[in-house]
Amino acid sequence: MTTRANERPTAKGIAIAIAIGCVLMVLAAEAILRVAMPNWREFYSGRFVDFFYVPGHGIMNTGRPGFDGYFSQNNGDFRVRITVNDFGLRNPEPVEAAADRVWFVGDSMTFGWGVERDEIYSTVVGRLLNTPVYNIASPAAEACAYQWLVARMPVRIRPRAVVIGLILENDVKQYDCRKMAAEIDAARMKPSVEEPSRWGKRNVKVFLTKNTALYNFFAVSLKRVAFVREFLTAAGLIAESHAYKRKLTEAGLDHAVERTAFEIDVLRSGLPDGIPFAVLIAAGRFEIRDDDPFYRKLRVKMVAALAARGMATIDLFADFRKEGFQSTHFAHDGHWTPLGHEVAASAVAEWLRGQGIGD
Repeated sequence: MTTRANERPTAKGIAIAIAIGCVLMVLAAEAILRVAMPNWREFYSGRFVDFFYVPGHGIMNTGRPGFDGYFSQNNGDFRVRITVNDFGLRNPEPVEAAADRVWFVGDSMTFGWGVERDEIYSTVVGRLLNTPVYNIASPAAEACAYQWLVARMPVRIRPRAVVIGLILENDVKQYDCRKMAAEIDAARMKPSVEEPSRWGKRNVKVFLTKNTALYNFFAVSLKRVAFVREFLTAAGLIAESHAYKRKLTEAGLDHAVERTAFEIDVLRSGLPDGIPFAVLIAAGRFEIRDDDPFYRKLRVKMVAALAARGMATIDLFADFRKEGFQSTHFAHDGHWTPLGHEVAASAVAEWLRGQGIGD
């Protein structure tokens, strides 16, 4: 009589055992890394950014109120401390302190992505001029969000001057902020017919970055080994650093420039009369690095469109070209290094002195 103990394992049993073993190994590695790599959460930017729906404005975002922690780029470009006040802004003082200060409005560049708070160009301007400043910026914002960031400031608070940071690569679009907000409002009133898929490539990456130490360990380890990074880039698994791209076509350029100038003018019209107002023009990386004709045309047209509406501009191209692309931008990230912020601050400080602001 044979017994089950003498039976040979089946292929299915072996496969199940191997699968269970692999799962246990992954779980064990995850647990070990969470202890050995306590900073594994630092690579997820969603920890300090809030996205939410604002009636009449659409989907907007600010910093996460009360956040205090570190943010790291997994390719090693930076590790910085991010602190956000109760109003969702990257300032040590409450929003009431913004009264009679120079306001800096913008997206991640003005927010200071990758640099410490005392290295952001708004803070540097304050030191150069010995004048108080206030940072009103949020990652992933654009012209419609700039309007909301300013509109939500308490009405009793009046700025001394306002500088808008306009990033040509991201912020020039064929805007219609009122129409966009109305469409989002209408869409939210309708029941969802079909739940959109949450398992796209980007969403999976965000999920893993947010929730797993193991993924972050491999992302950090692999991206910092040159030949591995080159292989992954060639395979299309990670993006090439500073790869040439543009979001506008030649055909849509003029309309996008005009609409962007219009929406910035809408923002300006909501400010009290007599407030000095300027738009800081951040030239495209590809014009600074390569003399790219498209981005040169975009910059020239944007400056002209703003001037036609009576708005002053601070064009950074010549100053950044003089300092050089590599020294003013992170190696793998499109944002400015501390030197880039210093260059921008010098240009803004010069303009503000011309308005009678500062020492």
